[in-house]
Amino acid sequence: MRQVALDACKTEEEKEDVKELTLEKLEDFGLLCKVGKNFYPTHAFDLMTDNRNKAAKVQCGLFKGVSRDIFIDKKEFCGPVFEQIEGAYQFVLRHINTGVEIDGVYRTDFYELPRAAIREMIANAVVHRSYLDRSCVQVCIFDDRIEVLSPGMLYGGIDIGTAKCGKSICRNEAIAEAFHYMRIVEAWGTGLPRIIKRCREYKLPDPKFEEFGDGFKVTMFRNWDGLIEEMDSVFEEAVNAFGKVSNGTEKVSNGFERYLALFDDAETTATFVANIKKVFDQCGTTEVFRQADIMCWLDCSKSKATNVMNAMKAAKVIEKVAGIGPGRYKFIEK
Repeated sequence: MRQVALDACKTEEEKEDVKELTLEKLEDFGLLCKVGKNFYPTHAFDLMTDNRNKAAKVQCGLFKGVSRDIFIDKKEFCGPVFEQIEGAYQFVLRHINTGVEIDGVYRTDFYELPRAAIREMIANAVVHRSYLDRSCVQVCIFDDRIEVLSPGMLYGGIDIGTAKCGKSICRNEAIAEAFHYMRIVEAWGTGLPRIIKRCREYKLPDPKFEEFGDGFKVTMFRNWDGLIEEMDSVFEEAVNAFGKVSNGTEKVSNGFERYLALFDDAETTATFVANIKKVFDQCGTTEVFRQADIMCWLDCSKSKATNVMNAMKAAKVIEKVAGIGPGRYKFIEK
């Protein structure tokens, strides 16, 4: 547990705050109980170690389309519950879209969905599930969404509205204490608000929280609807522009819509397509631009401008212009 906590620290100061674990501290967590002078393991201790509870596992599945009809990939994660979280988290990352950000000589992968929110969804399910229920936590990836289902409804009379505001009554206090020490979860009750916040930062629809039967489900939406709407908007603008053309020699293919197939091939997200269109509206195919121009036109940070530039490079809609200084580009005329 202490090593996991140390590995999660980003600075030496944070590592210094990680306290040594003693038998008494494990008793405080609820992982051990003391009878007379002797310590004995609790059920929580079992879940954190050998985990002989056959239902205490995470099932992950990647499905074709938007229903559970066809599996593309699936895997079960057993063993200590904290290791299950990492296994399921990595499974999701392998099956969602990624891009690449280049900062100097360093390469950084970025994902279509907020990684912190994905991890929070899975960790919350493991922490708050009912271990008396013989069902498993399930993580399902569809074309348009990710669902995390956990056995057991909200605990202690809390309703969804209250939980979204940050209030929580923990069903498994020992596991929660252990995960908090290990820096897997921040604090009780903050999980749902943080998931909502991260999705909004990514300009995604708010996640959906539902109680069903005797379980709880969190749905994070992949912005496919937004992509379709964005593409429809672009096509509509192209059609309108074509209708206004008075010169018969000018073709609609001279506009931004020429690049849509390239964006589709590169699996460019709707957010990037929208931002790239704003850049195109500023310069067209004739003007040369650089990263600083993107920062100005989009009123954004250097990091975001770099991401937009990398998305254009990945879709091959821009080409480098030589002879007028480094980092100059223009949209291809093809």
